[in-house]
Amino acid sequence: MKFSADTPPADQTIPRPLRVLVAEDETVNRMAALALLRRAGHSVVAVEDGPSAVAAATDPNGDGFDLLLMDLGLPGFDGDEAVRRIRSHPTTTNAAPRILMLTATATPDGLERCRACGADGLLTKPLRLDALETALSNNVSNNATSGAPSEDSAAFAPNAIAQMRDLLPADRANALIAKTADTLRQYRTILADAWTNGDPRAAGAMAHKIAGVSGQYGCIALRRAAQGLETALERGGIVDGARTALALLDDAYGPALSYLDRQTQG
Repeated sequence: MKFSADTPPADQTIPRPLRVLVAEDETVNRMAALALLRRAGHSVVAVEDGPSAVAAATDPNGDGFDLLLMDLGLPGFDGDEAVRRIRSHPTTTNAAPRILMLTATATPDGLERCRACGADGLLTKPLRLDALETALSNNVSNNATSGAPSEDSAAFAPNAIAQMRDLLPADRANALIAKTADTLRQYRTILADAWTNGDPRAAGAMAHKIAGVSGQYGCIALRRAAQGLETALERGGIVDGARTALALLDDAYGPALSYLDRQTQG
């Protein structure tokens, strides 16, 4: 695809430290991103929905941002719609920020939406500083740059929580991990309701959220299973393929919750 005319050239020097706007509706993921970016020395503002992202990015009285990290799925309106509004707004025409989309799963529909909205590139969650630096320092593209650790067949990536403990005091890290486990339990209940009601769109949205949260906290098998379920639902709705994917999700759920519960005690 062609970038919009106001997209900064790929070789533009990125100032350090950066002023970063993070648009992320998941509390546990937003807190992780804030800790990560601030520890790296960047100035960060966080918002939770599409309208707030547009308002912050286009505020004529604000200091502006060097970088926007925009979650694809946001309340109000989605991240791709937010990017289109920001790109077309008069206040950003002459001082366009670099925009990278964030998404938990790289489904064909999600990838196309990220490529088509005018963003400069795409990062798959979980957010990692090395992947972010690669996206900023090299030629920016609309190909997915993975922030996830190498998965292979591993069920967990302990370095994800180890990094969290490096960034936060022990009590805050434990509270965040416990909140993550509670969030995953809540999402499984919502997913079950959507499934029972025969709503593949709502079920897919929950699978997407589960993938994003579990990946950020190192539950790799659950992340993998949630991605598979989202893809199956996108392709065919609630049919046999999706039922198989749901069974794999449930197989991964108990171990993931037990893993997170143990982390709050360690």
